[in-house]
Amino acid sequence: PLATVYFCGRFVSRRTMGLASAVFNGVWGGSVLVPMHFAGSNASGLGFVISFAIGASIVTLFLWIIRIVIHLPSNSYSLQSAIYSLPSFHIRVLWCVGVTSGLLWSLGNICSMISVTYLGEGVGYSVVQASMLVSGLWGIFWFREVTGSGKRMKWFSMAVLTIAGILLLGYEHHGSTKTADSPDEPKKNI
Repeated sequence: PLATVYFCGRFVSRRTMGLASAVFNGVWGGSVLVPMHFAGSNASGLGFVISFAIGASIVTLFLWIIRIVIHLPSNSYSLQSAIYSLPSFHIRVLWCVGVTSGLLWSLGNICSMISVTYLGEGVGYSVVQASMLVSGLWGIFWFREVTGSGKRMKWFSMAVLTIAGILLLGYEHHGSTKTADSPDEPKKNI
C-alpha cells in the first residue's frame, strides 16, 4: 500500500491519517448517544432508533454530495463525470458482506442505546466500547495485523487493563441504589 494518502489538497502519511481519524471518531463517536438524553423518556432506547437511522442516512447522503462537489472542478464541472469519478459501489461483489456489516452495526447500535438507557452514558457507553477488544482480536488472529510476540503481549496487557476498567465501571453502576423502577425516577421504555 501507498505510504501517503491525498487529503484536502496535500499528502498525509497513512499513519497520521489513521490516527487523526481514530481521534475524531473517539470524540465524535463517543458523543453519538448524548442527544438521546434530550429526547425525553418516551423517545429513548428503541424509540430513538428510527430518528438515529434517519440522521445517519441524511449525513451519508450529504457526504456523498460533498464528494461529488469536490470532484466537480477536476472534471470540468461536469456533474456526470464527477459522479463517475467516485469509487464504484461494487454492488455485485459487496452486497452480501455490506448488508451483513450493516446488520451487525445496526444491532450493535440498538444494544448500545438500550445499554445507555439503563446504565447511563458514563457506564453504558463505556462498557459498549469493549467492542474494540473484539475487533482487536479479529485483527490479531484472523487478519494477522499484529505480529511478533512482544507486540501481542503489549496488546493483551492493555486489553487486561481495559477489561479491569470495564469491570470497575460496571461495579460503579452496581453500587447505585436507584433503579429504573424507583418512584422518584420515571420508568424508561425500550
